[in-house]
Amino acid sequence: MVIKSISDFYSFSLFIFDLDNTIYKEEDYLFQAYKAVAEKFAGTLPSGSKKELYTKLKDLYLLHGREKLFDKFLDTIGLDETYMPECLRILRAFKPVKALKIDKKVKRILLSLKRQGKHIFILTNGNVDQQKNKIKHINWDGLDESISFVFANEHEPKPSPAGIEYILKISGIAKTRTVMTGDSEIDFNCARNGGITFFYIKDLTGK
Repeated sequence: MVIKSISDFYSFSLFIFDLDNTIYKEEDYLFQAYKAVAEKFAGTLPSGSKKELYTKLKDLYLLHGREKLFDKFLDTIGLDETYMPECLRILRAFKPVKALKIDKKVKRILLSLKRQGKHIFILTNGNVDQQKNKIKHINWDGLDESISFVFANEHEPKPSPAGIEYILKISGIAKTRTVMTGDSEIDFNCARNGGITFFYIKDLTGK
């Protein structure tokens, strides 16, 4: 079931949110990571400035998305796959220069849920170390103290309902009192597979 009434949304007891492009804009993390990768390889290659390498990496992302992005990047700059682990290490562990910001409208929602004493979880896909690094560098303003974080890859990645089932088990709250919020079809299917209500983040924020 998908609902679009904000009053209906707040009537639930347990709230599960996606992380990337729901709580914050993921590109705010990715583009800083790509700059860090560019800086690393600018010191490795005999030619190619940090700016030039960053532009190549960002353009590849904008044209083709994230799938095999670093493979394409390394091929473009003439390096082989032995440099892949370094790309992934930077992506997963670098320290963003600019703190990641929660979407303003989402922040107001989270603050409201906190004031109401609601149960708030974030269920996120992706490499666990990378997702933890993102969470560490988001400017939560104390909101993270009221949020429980669950990493789907420690169970089964969404759209598997395994993460939802884990949250329901540890919270003791019924499916009928639970709502999930996300930005993608994967999130929608995860909620449907888990038998809980789903709410698109765009219906809450207008974005």
